[in-house]
Amino acid sequence: MDELLPGSEKELKDKRILVTGASSGIGFQIAHDFLKEGALVGAHYYSNRTGAEGLLQLASRGQCQLFQSDFARTQEVCRLWEEFTAWSGGRIDVLINNAGDAGEPMSLEELTEEAWDRTFQINVKAPFLLSRAALKVMSEQRYGRIIGISSIGVKFGGSSTTIPYSASKAALEAVTKSLAKAGAPHNVLVNVVQAGVTDTAFHEKIGRKDMSGRIAMIPLKRMAQPSEISDVVLFLAGTKGSFITGAVIPVSGGE
Repeated sequence: MDELLPGSEKELKDKRILVTGASSGIGFQIAHDFLKEGALVGAHYYSNRTGAEGLLQLASRGQCQLFQSDFARTQEVCRLWEEFTAWSGGRIDVLINNAGDAGEPMSLEELTEEAWDRTFQINVKAPFLLSRAALKVMSEQRYGRIIGISSIGVKFGGSSTTIPYSASKAALEAVTKSLAKAGAPHNVLVNVVQAGVTDTAFHEKIGRKDMSGRIAMIPLKRMAQPSEISDVVLFLAGTKGSFITGAVIPVSGGE
């Protein structure tokens, strides 16, 4: 009687998972939680190898593999895919498109074409390329889940100094809805979790030092914890989310 029932806590055991941007914050938490469920996790990072190595301490032998890639370069995205599938035996069950770049905060006057293009390359083109490759494999398997991580900034338009970030996340949501239509006939479900203000180092990176005013705007009057975003991701990855596709799910404390 070792067969797991749908919705059981170890239903993700031995599933092949690729989590991008897994060295810190929400991505690290998602990779951590998949490891706890017994999944085999490929953890992508860009420069923070030390952070990503923290996942290896949580994993059993052979359960987690780290992959470095600079998503600003298309060839690096392709290399990541090749390396991951070589490690996973050509299989992928769940792709988490979490990696993103907000860039340096810039006023409208300061915003350069190069900064705009870099943000869209990392936040839209890279996840699209990975999703397209994953969808092909998942369609042949007749099973797969692709989950993007977007931002509540899409709903509000973001700040005037992070225009490319909010615009690119809006594009990611649009791409997800289209991919969901392509995946549906093959039992490949594609969704987005629209993360609210979450307690990570992201805010400091984009120059936010005092979050009290922003937190006051949230109906629940607090930031999300990364685990609260991850919980929804794992729900979508499992059997309990088996009739959800093409959805943008806000996890935003009521905003």
